[in-house]
Amino acid sequence: MTNRQSPAHGFVRKGLKVLCVLALSLAGIVAAYLIAAVVGTVWTAPASPGVKTDTSHTIYVLSNGFHSDIALPVVGGQAPHGIPVAGEDLPAGLQGTQYLITGWGSQTAYTSLLAVSDLTVEIIAKALFFDRSVIHIQPYSGPMSGKGIYRLELGDAQYQKLIAFIAQTFSTDDEGRAEPLSGITQGFGDVFYRAHPRFSMFYGCNAWTGEALRQAGVSVGRWTPFAQSIEWNMEQLQTAK
Repeated sequence: MTNRQSPAHGFVRKGLKVLCVLALSLAGIVAAYLIAAVVGTVWTAPASPGVKTDTSHTIYVLSNGFHSDIALPVVGGQAPHGIPVAGEDLPAGLQGTQYLITGWGSQTAYTSLLAVSDLTVEIIAKALFFDRSVIHIQPYSGPMSGKGIYRLELGDAQYQKLIAFIAQTFSTDDEGRAEPLSGITQGFGDVFYRAHPRFSMFYGCNAWTGEALRQAGVSVGRWTPFAQSIEWNMEQLQTAK
């Protein structure tokens, strides 16, 4: 008898080979992404001149291990000049508020998640493939201390550059007014605004935080795709003090 493979068996073998190639390719892409993330995290941009001499604004960088935010000071019940956030946009206004916790991210993920456990494959897929973006504004009053909270002191020029970067991220109408997303909230007196650019696996919420800090002349990694990227850079800055 001749030992011959059936056409079906040959098809299965070819299919398995294709799956192996795809799996190896995917593993290579993931490995390359992670290596680039490490390099981008530790390859820091230089700090701008005057970082140590012109200190007048205190901000905080916040990380929950998944997402990062920047807390901006509120003075006299007003958002920082240039940030297009009006008190009437917020359920409780801005009177008595100490900080605006400001974050950028995927519209699908940001407006759907209250916890990491809410994450689904569908949300991940939509977010990674150039989802629309939003800015989240959360008024906050109280102490700023604890794990994942990092204090930074910025000079006037640095602070204005930070504000300018955050302000230009808002999507605005013809009259320069920000565009809040009506009826979408996490339930803590917060508001979401339409923003740009689009979210992707290459430019996500933590990459936005890193770019905002670099624009302000803070020495952080040139690409910070993970919350851990932000945390590592903040720890280095705290240690260097």
